[in-house]
This record gives sequence, C-alpha cells and structure tokens, in this order.
Amino acid sequence: MKKKSRYLFLVLWFVLICQIGSAQYGLEFASHNMEADKRTSLQIGTKESISFQHKLSVSFDLSFLPLQQDYFGYIFRLITDDGVNIDLIYDRRLDQDKHFKLVVGEDFTPVSFNITALQLYYNWTPMRLELDMDKKELYFQVGTARYSYRLNKQFAPQFKLVFGANMMKNFQTMDVPPMRLKDIRIADNSKLKYYWPLDESSGTKSLDEQKKSAAEIGNPIWIKRQRSEWKTQSSFTLEGQASVAFDKNEETLFFVGNKRLMISKIGGSDLRSQEYADGKLLLVNGSQSLFDPIKKNVLNISIDQKIVAAYDSTSRTWNKQFDFPAVGTNYWLFNKYFNSSDTSIYMIGGYGHFKYKAGVLRYHLPTQSWDSIPFTGDEIFPHYLAGMGQGKDGVYLAGGYGSSTGDQMLNPRISNDFLKLDFKNRKSLKVYEFSSAFADMVWANSLVVEDSSGLFYGLIFPNNKFKTHLQLVAGSLKGTQYQFLGSSIPFDFHDIRSFADLYYAPKSKSFVAVTLFYDDKTDLTKATIYTLLAPPLPSEQGIMPLAKPMLLKYSLYALAVMGLSLLIWWYRKRGKQKKQAISVMETDKIGEPHLHAAPLKETEQDKSAQLVDLPQTKKVAEGFETRHGAGIYLFGGDLQIVDLAGKEITKKFSPLLKEMLLIFILYTVRWERGISSEKLTELFWSDKSQSSARNNRSVNIAKLNSLLEQLGDFRVTKKSGYWCIEPMDTVYIDYLRFSRMVSNKKHFTETEIRELLDIIDKGGFLFEVDYEWLDNFKSEMSILVLTTLGNFIENLNVQDNAELIIEICNKIFYFDEINEEAMVHKCRSLLQLGYHSLALQCYENFCQIYARLYGEAYPKSFKDCLD
Repeated sequence: MKKKSRYLFLVLWFVLICQIGSAQYGLEFASHNMEADKRTSLQIGTKESISFQHKLSVSFDLSFLPLQQDYFGYIFRLITDDGVNIDLIYDRRLDQDKHFKLVVGEDFTPVSFNITALQLYYNWTPMRLELDMDKKELYFQVGTARYSYRLNKQFAPQFKLVFGANMMKNFQTMDVPPMRLKDIRIADNSKLKYYWPLDESSGTKSLDEQKKSAAEIGNPIWIKRQRSEWKTQSSFTLEGQASVAFDKNEETLFFVGNKRLMISKIGGSDLRSQEYADGKLLLVNGSQSLFDPIKKNVLNISIDQKIVAAYDSTSRTWNKQFDFPAVGTNYWLFNKYFNSSDTSIYMIGGYGHFKYKAGVLRYHLPTQSWDSIPFTGDEIFPHYLAGMGQGKDGVYLAGGYGSSTGDQMLNPRISNDFLKLDFKNRKSLKVYEFSSAFADMVWANSLVVEDSSGLFYGLIFPNNKFKTHLQLVAGSLKGTQYQFLGSSIPFDFHDIRSFADLYYAPKSKSFVAVTLFYDDKTDLTKATIYTLLAPPLPSEQGIMPLAKPMLLKYSLYALAVMGLSLLIWWYRKRGKQKKQAISVMETDKIGEPHLHAAPLKETEQDKSAQLVDLPQTKKVAEGFETRHGAGIYLFGGDLQIVDLAGKEITKKFSPLLKEMLLIFILYTVRWERGISSEKLTELFWSDKSQSSARNNRSVNIAKLNSLLEQLGDFRVTKKSGYWCIEPMDTVYIDYLRFSRMVSNKKHFTETEIRELLDIIDKGGFLFEVDYEWLDNFKSEMSILVLTTLGNFIENLNVQDNAELIIEICNKIFYFDEINEEAMVHKCRSLLQLGYHSLALQCYENFCQIYARLYGEAYPKSFKDCLD
C-alpha cells in the first residue's frame, strides 16, 4: 500500500508540475557584458529565405534581464531579399520618451512604446509584427496595444530574420540588448508555418515543430539549462565573521561585515559597499543577520548578549554595539524567522559549549524584550544545522544534528524529524521522519515553503567532509516523498566557520543560495551567491521538474512520458539507496561518532571545558587551500582530488580513471617503483588481446594525464619499465605524507603525532572504496595506524595527557571499533578528568559492539578493565 501511494504521488506530482504555464524556457542573449564575438545571435532563413504570399505574421515573447548596465541594441532585424530592413530596437537614451522603436529602412516609424519595468524584467511580453502586402500596411502589436504604419513601397515576399547579433553583409550589428526570447512563430495568411519554442537545453540549433527547419544560434544561453545548473552570480570577501540577510520583496542580499555592508541585487552583477560611518561593528561569535520587512532594515542578532542591532542605511550606523571580545556562544547556527503578525523574531536551536539547544526564544522588536516560549506537543530535538521555513499554516523545521539530552557527549546524531511548529498555539507536531536518503544529511539554515503546491525546498549536505556539496531537494509538506533538483553547489564545510542559506526571489523566479566561509587567520569571510531558475529540473538531467500548476495541455506530455519517468526514478532510487547504505560512522561507535560534533574553533572559555572533543583540529580542513594547494586525499572514505585553485574535481574522473590513479599512487608510494604493464593488463584488460590491452592502457593514461594537469606538474609516466607518478612531491598526498612519517620510526614527538592525527582526522583509509586488489593496502594501513598510535599512547602519562589520549583513542576507533586497549585508555582518561558517567558509557558502548560482532558478552567488567 505504501508503494502504491508513493507511485500515485509521483504520478500526480509529475502531472501538476508539467502544468506550469509560466515554466521557464527560451534563449537568453549574451549582451554588452561580453566581447562582441561572444554575443548571442539567432538566425532564421539565412541559408534559404522564408517566403510568404500576402499576409506575414512574426510573433515572439520577449523579456529583459534586470539590473544590467546597457540595454541598447537590436531585438530583431527582418531583411527582405530586395534589401529592405525592418528593425525593432531598444534606445536607452534618457531624453527619449519611448525606448522601443520600429525602424523601416533608414526611417523611424511612428511605432514606439514603453513597457513597465515589472513587466519587462520579470514577465514575458508577447509581440507580433504583421505585414499586409496587398494593403501596404505594417502592424505591430505589443501586449494589448496595436500600432500601424503605412508602407511607401512593395517589398519582396522573401526574407531572413535575425535576433540579436547580426553578421549579415550590409546589416551587421553587434549591439544586443540583454534579453530573453521564446516561442517564435511565423504565419502566412493566418496559417502557422513555423514554430520555434526555444525549449532546448543545449546545442546551437533549434528545430521548428512544423517543418523541422533549423534556426542557427551563436553563443546560446539556454534558459532551460539555468533550471538545472546553479549559476554563480558573484563571489567576494568582506571583513570579520560575516552574516547575511535577504529582503524578499526587493530581492536584495545584505552581507554584514565588521567594517561595511555589502549589497547585491538578485540578477545583477554589481555589488554596492556601504562603509560604516561610526567605525567597526563588533561582530560576536554566533551572531546572525535578518531583514525586518516592516521597518525595512537589516538586523544583527546575538542571543547570548540579548542584543539585536539595527542598521540605518541613511546614516550608515548601527543603533547598538556588542560586548567584545565575547566569551564564546551557546547558539552557533541557530534557526530564526521574522513573524510580522506580532513583530517578533523567533529563534530555535543552536550549539555551543558542548550543548545543543531545543528551546524557542522570542525577541519582541517594539519593546526590545526577550522571553522563552514553552512548546507542547511532540519533542523538539536539541540541534543545530537544521533548516527552517515559514508557510501560511505554520513554521516547518527539518532535521538537524544534536542529541536527545542536548549533551554532545551522549550519543550525538542526525535527526530525521520533520516538524510543524504552531507559534500561535505554541505546539509542535512531528509530521513524519525523512527516509534513509537523508540519513547522513544536515540542512542549510532556511527552507522555502510553497503552500500552493504542498512542497518545501531546502539545501542538504553531508557534515562529515570539508570539501562537500550542497544539493537542492524538494519534499512534501505532508508525506515522505522527495526529489533532488538541479546540480550541486561546492561547499567548504568547517562547522562553525561555515554557513549556507537558501532563499526564493519571486519576481526573478529564482532560488538563491548563499555560502559563507570564515578564515580566522585573515579575519575575512568569503561569500558566494548562486542562482537557479524555477521551476528547477531534477538532478542528473531528469524529466520531473517541480513547480506550480499550469495549463492543462501540458499534462498530455506528462502522461506520454509518465511510464518512462517512473522507470527512471525507480532505477535511480535503487542506485541511491545502495550508495547510501554505507554510513561514514555509525552513532554507536566508541568515541566521537562524527568528526564535526565539536566546533573547530572555540573561545578560551570553551577550551577550558573541552573533554573528548578538545583535540579536534582544523589543519586537515585548512589543508585544502591554505597549506597544500593541489591535493589527493585517501583518508575519509572515498578518493578526493583537489586542483591548484582548491576546487574539488573528483567528479571529472571516470570510475576507471579514479581506480587507475589510486593504483599508480599506491604502488608508487608502497613499492617506490610503480606497477608493471603486465599487472595493469591483469587488473583491467585481462579479457583483451595484447595489442588491444596496450591501446586501452595508452588511451586511458593519456586521459588521466590530461586531467592531472589541473594539479600542476604531476603525471603518470613510465620509468625503468614501471608506470608510476612523477614527481610525487608537487602535490600533497595524505597517504604519502603518513607513510613517510611512520616509515621505520618508533618514537614520535607530540607535534608529529598531532600531524598524524590531522591526516586521519577525516576517517578510515578508503573505507568507501571496494576493489579486490585494494584489500591488502587497507589491511596494511590499518595495522600501521593502530601500531603507531598504540605505541605512542603507551608512553603517555594519563595525569598530564588525558585529553590527547582521548583524541588518539577516537582515531583508533576509526580503524578498529573494538580495540580493547583504546577503550581502556579512554575510560581511564575520562576518569582522570572526573567524567565517570562518560567513562561508563564508553565501556557500555564497547560491550554492545563486541556482543553484536562476536555473538557473546564481553568477558570483563568495567572494574576489571581498569585494574
């Protein structure tokens, strides 16, 4: 029954989504922001002229891109075979009353008009040119307005039509307005002859639906593609640990730094900077920003200090200052929303000082008062890293990372709860639990709730990697169905130094994603803005977009491909479930089950309280950009490859090339010579002839070296009869560094052991990779790690090094979850620090895993272990 309801939901969902009358497709034109030879053109009839008899009609839908610097240019030029041009141009001169003008030959016609800004920039305007050759009349219709012009001569009944850039002899022009175009129709005597919807997502041709005649397109920017690929609008840095606020009505982002406010309009490339007139805003740990839609100003919130500062854009000042330096925070990454009905800000959750919060706080703006709001109903899980969004019927809260008790030391885990919060009646309702697809995922700060379709949108990401990605997902407000949408967004996740948020810009019909990353060494925040047109298309080029209902005629297309879409969905679902079956670390493992559980940077007050998580370091995460540049990382699950710019490029490598690269690295490091051609053939092409195997080897090594050029001077080469990597030292490889450090060495300094811990901080060695030839390398690495760390821990005095011992034990558990010596050392260290209950919990967790693996109880008592 459950499966039937899910399939029914998908069918209904697909039909509704395919009924979106405002579904975005068409062609966007590269304009003055690009060099002349990179501007967009669309040409019809340039190879063979279009003919008509008596009455010609050319219609299309037009819109302009907002917030561009220059709009002058030719929208279209219709050129008859006897050399007469009919042009529609946009004249941007401010001294002109009407900016759209129709030109015939070398004369302006009386046909001129304007289109309101809201209509021109954020909606489609239908336009139609009509030529009545018998009456010698020209008509032009825009929207409901209709203009006429008397022609002074007869034209040839054959023509060519060019939109945008034009390279035709004697009619050349590269002045192109920043426009969008769709649904071009050509009719003769009221009978449709050609129709180009321009609903492609790739390619330089568009076929008309009547005769399959091709429109030639130069430098196309397909709108449909912008519904599947996130576009980087801008990226910049600003001072301090910055935060962001969004004005939905004006579609404006505000980035709050400690010296200035940066302002960016959605759809525009320009950034405005307002430097504060009264000096620095002393930003404190955990502060976030929010836009007040009533007073139209930006707010900056510190829950710990119970201060909400408001920005005056006229005087460029803040009305309040924060206490600085602050003493940490209890509210990293809390969720918040502005309630216009009672002019209050509501805040939920947060993390700090090893505690997760579940309480609801309210700040009432008119009285500037704070209070705690008790909630009844289903429990709100103590958390941070959740998503929250407001709908008409309530506020929705998705997921989060925390623990049932709120104590980070006691079984921290990811929540799969989807809650509906009723702030009027102060009740919480658990709507449902997310499926296994979200088992290892946390959320960007905000959800976008769409009541009309019963959907919500959010950004999810795994919180156990530094170089990771954000993925847009749509889910049902009432059921567990979901859909992954669009491409992924690169995201550097470094716990409390990272922030991601999602908004929706209704006029631009775009989703907006913002990522922030704070570098405490430079005291700068890198901010990046991404946009994705709505309705978004499914990830991996699927065919099930999500959006609002539209015209019924599109449902016929939906029904035609329904069976295919469900089949594709089923296969992809199965594939995703298999991939997600392996968890990075189960929450019942000994020690810290997730690497991110403690912030990577704490205040002095936090440091004095740290226990199990104190040794969490930031060197591994920082290593991608600040220490190593290009890098290859084998610890932490799967292979990760980072280019010279610090960008992860692993997805560019096919499965075969990834496996070959691993072989070349491991064999070069382990055996210091590489791998023979015979061994490569045995592993990859044993079923092929010698010549075929040699050809496959040459082709794939060439492909691999082409990709490795992005890492600098680093390539596969043949040396002394063996294929190896040379030079090895130009790219940081964590496996190489670890092997060199532990090779033939029995004693380590504390600095050296901390570097080793940094290397393995992300997790086990290639534990998500499953090749038969790799097993020996994995086993060897596990033994090497356990031996090295075990030898070092034996020489540490527990009275002086309890915290370091706990960290080392946590790393040992990555490789051996029932390592008895590590359990004993950790329990003793916890007791040394006075945490008896945590020591007992560590022992009990160990016993549970032991019993599960061996089918019998662990033979020693807690007391026996410590004697």
